[in-house]
This record gives sequence, C-alpha cells and structure tokens, in this order.
Amino acid sequence: MPLLEQQAALIVELLSLEHKQDGYQLEVGLTRSGGFTRKVLLIDEFTYLQMNMLASFQGHRVRLSLYPKWDPFRRTYFSSLSKMKSTCSETLYFACSEAYVSQLLQLKELTFPPLEAGAVPAELSSPEPQQMEPLTRSAGTFRLARPIVLRCILFSLLFVLFFLRMDGTVFNSAEAHEDFTERKLSAHSSVPAAYVPVVDQASFQDAEAEAVPVPETGQVQEPEREAGSELDAESELGPEMEAEPGPGPEAESESELQEVQSPLVETLALDGSSYEYNLAKGYVALSFDDGPSKYTQEIVDILLAHGVAANFLFIGQNAQHYPQAVRYADEHGMPVGSHSWDHSDLTKNSSGENHNNLLRSVQVLEQNTGKPVTVFRPPYGAINGSVAAEAGKQKLKVLLWNRDPEDWKADTAEQITQYFYHTDPSGGIYLLHEKAVTVQALPAIIKYLKSKQLKFAIFR
Repeated sequence: MPLLEQQAALIVELLSLEHKQDGYQLEVGLTRSGGFTRKVLLIDEFTYLQMNMLASFQGHRVRLSLYPKWDPFRRTYFSSLSKMKSTCSETLYFACSEAYVSQLLQLKELTFPPLEAGAVPAELSSPEPQQMEPLTRSAGTFRLARPIVLRCILFSLLFVLFFLRMDGTVFNSAEAHEDFTERKLSAHSSVPAAYVPVVDQASFQDAEAEAVPVPETGQVQEPEREAGSELDAESELGPEMEAEPGPGPEAESESELQEVQSPLVETLALDGSSYEYNLAKGYVALSFDDGPSKYTQEIVDILLAHGVAANFLFIGQNAQHYPQAVRYADEHGMPVGSHSWDHSDLTKNSSGENHNNLLRSVQVLEQNTGKPVTVFRPPYGAINGSVAAEAGKQKLKVLLWNRDPEDWKADTAEQITQYFYHTDPSGGIYLLHEKAVTVQALPAIIKYLKSKQLKFAIFR
C-alpha cells in the first residue's frame, strides 16, 4: 500500500481591499496545515477596480482563487473569489493583470514551517473566524475620481458593442478554458467592464491541477444517455467488486468494514495528520459530494460496471430522504462518509453546534450502514482548528481534494470531461457531485483514467 504524501492545500482569505495614498493594496490570510500568516499585496489600479466593482463583501468570508485563467476571446486574464455567508457560497469573477497573476504564483510558492512529528493540524494555532478583522474597504473606495468613472463607462460600452455580433448572438464566457500557465503574460493598457461569467453555488479548489496536453488519440466521449439507460455493452468492463467483512466496531479496529475486491482498486487508510492528502503517482481517487440523491444508485452502478470504486460524502439531511441510496452504496463496497448534517459553513458555528451537526450526520449514516463512519469532508472545504478538533473527537478523518472539475456549474458532460483531459490525473483526488451531467460524463471519465493505467484509491 503506498504511503500518502502530506501536502496540504493553501487557503487564501481576503481580509481587506484598500486604496491608500501610495497605491492599492489587499491583505490576505494564508492557511496551510493549520499554520496561519498574513501578507499585504500591492496591486495595480486595473485589478483593484475590477475587484471593487463586485458586490459588497461586508459580513462575508472571502476566499481568493489561486488559479487565474486566460480568456483568449477578451485577451485578458480573469480570476475569481468566493463569498461565504451562512449556508450560501457565491463565486464572483473579475479580470486581473499580469502583476496580480504573478503575485498569486508567488503565494503558491510560499513555504510554511513543517509540522513537528506527531502533530495534528487541529491543535495548531489556526485563527478562529471571530478573531479575524472583518473584510474592509477604505473610505475612498466608493468615491472614485471622475476620470476613472468615465473610463469604466466608456470601456463598458465598447465591450458591449464588441461582443454583440452581427447575427445577434452574445459571447459565451464558458468557451474560455485555456489555463493561464499555457499563455504568455501580457500587460493591460485599459480597464474593461467587470468580468461576469455565470454564478452558481461555489466549492473551493485549493490545490493545483497541473495542465497537460489533450490526448492525441482524441477525446474519449460517451454518448449522452437518459438516466437509467443501460451501459454500453462494448465498454471496458472490470470484475464486479465484492464486499467481505473487514476487522471491529471501533474506529481503530473497523471489523465490519467491507473491502473492495478488484485489481483496479486499493483501499487506503487516512491517518488524520493532515487536512488534505496527495496520492502517490500512479493512483487516482474519485469522490462524490452532496448526496445521497436520485442519482446515487446510477453512479454506483457505473462504477461497478467498470470495476472501480469511489468515496461518497453524504449530507445527513439528504440521507434521511434517501436512506435506500445510503444502503445501496455501502452494500456495493463504496465507502460512505459524512459531509455534515446540513451543508453549512461549520467555521461560523460554535463548538457545541458543530458537535451536534457532525454527530447527527454520523448517526443517520451509521443507522443505515451498520458500520462506523470515519471519513469527513467539511462543506465548501471550510475548516479551522475548532472544526478539525471536533472531527477528531468523533474519530472522523478529514479528507479534502486536489482536483476540482467544477461539475456543479457545468451545463454539459463535455465541459466536465474537458477538465480531465487537460489535467494530470496521476495523484489526483477529484471532487465531483451527484448531478445529471456528472452521471453522463462518468463513463468517459473512468475510461480515460483507466487508459492512463492508474489504480483507483478509496479512503477509510
């Protein structure tokens, strides 16, 4: 069994955005492996204005994406930030400059002091949300100089005219998928209108997915099928996975856990020493959040037909509505974990609220599986020392991810598969959701990963 390399994701939280006499700056909080530090970045006017055009951040926690992308149509870079409040999360997009992109790259290269042997991130001094200053903007933020306002209006009109085509169609921002690392950085000489792709519920991607060329053999695609249709008889079928009793009811002995029997699947044990794990090269893992749902059984059937397995992170409230789906996943050898009771931001809760939240979710899942639940993924990937400590008390191992196809906002299966074709899957833990387009894309995804001679990992 390969050892899991510990390389926790870097989380960047926006603390302030200000216009000062000597220029524009933003302050960020950096968290990795439970360690925390602050850093002030000097940014250009272009990026500042773009971020400032977004809705108010007051009362929200805001995370910056570390993965800007190149838009080949607008000839500019764009990035995003995620606003979290209560149970909602929203992604907002903005155009940015070469200088901003360069500073993001520098943030990813920062090193944090290594953890001492045997240390647990939950015990480190990670700041609580209430200890952080609320996100602020300077008093002069909304009193922009007249020339700047006129420039913004002028270029907004120009961009509207440019993207209204002769046939009356409007540019579709979903077409821009080229990674910024594949393009040469270019300077900006003007301030366009704010970048506004489609906004939906957000999930965070806090670890890098390396860009690689599309396979020359062509893009492996499956024809779209209606829910419940039979799998292609000519698809690569692996042996079905069989469940057999494992080692005891305690989290340490785990006697009743099933083991997946397949040459393509290997079960790995999380040691609880990190928020996130990177798989060794040659391995890949699929995980499905936000279930159970009406799609759970179909997802399990597709995995079984291809001789692979995946982790299912279920929401407690959903498990009450689809108890048969929980049992179906468990009975067919798919590890079932907790994704909280109600998919709320647990970092906003008190310790007592989080205790009840995690406990209720675990209880309803264990009632349906008859086995200990030991894997936990916090909603939105939002975690701090208090949440991690509570998870540890309930013998839950935290599992995040390092590959995010953002299937939650995809309109077609092809949009999801394109992400897989453009990233290096080896060592990746993929975050997926129980959606119709994900079900349609799943056979092609599995075929592509199997073509790379990868072994599928599941976590206990």
